[in-house]
Amino acid sequence: MNRNDFFLLVSDRPTTELARIQLAYWLAKNSHRPFKRDNGERFFEHPRSVARSLIVHGFKKTDFVITGLLHDVIEDTNTPSTVMVDLFGPEIWYYLETLSRYMPLFDPITGQIKGRYKKSVEEYYEAIYKSNDLVKTVKCSDRLNNLETCDMWDKERQYRYILETEKHVLPIAEQLHTTYEDELKVVISSLKAK
Repeated sequence: MNRNDFFLLVSDRPTTELARIQLAYWLAKNSHRPFKRDNGERFFEHPRSVARSLIVHGFKKTDFVITGLLHDVIEDTNTPSTVMVDLFGPEIWYYLETLSRYMPLFDPITGQIKGRYKKSVEEYYEAIYKSNDLVKTVKCSDRLNNLETCDMWDKERQYRYILETEKHVLPIAEQLHTTYEDELKVVISSLKAK
């Protein structure tokens, strides 16, 4: 999928909403520019695929698309929280913070990132469980895309990821009553059969 194909999926919305999606697309692409996925693909393909999946599954509201595009920006990049809040508002920041397992620790004087705090698995998923359907749906879309592209991982890593998905993500998908539950189960079954 390229930029034009992606924006055809969202071209039917008001100009102000389209502008917010364009800004999120630009930020996600540029902040992830130096990164590659394990298979060598540029990292941006992942958040774009997550956002596309949300749209295709009927979650077309602008906040879903923006959150899908930006869901890894806090965790993986040095984008300051103030930039995210100024551009997209405190609600989007809350969604992204909830979806991020690693949180940056900023120096209060310079604003530079001086480290990262890793949430425990329990803390991370408890926050998602307590969150709204937008956050839960983006998590399911993210996990589905990661499972669909994890064939380059060794078997042990795949196995741990499948166990975590079954324990934490499938219950979220079951709550949502969407096709993500069935799709996650199909991908898990396929990976286990290999």
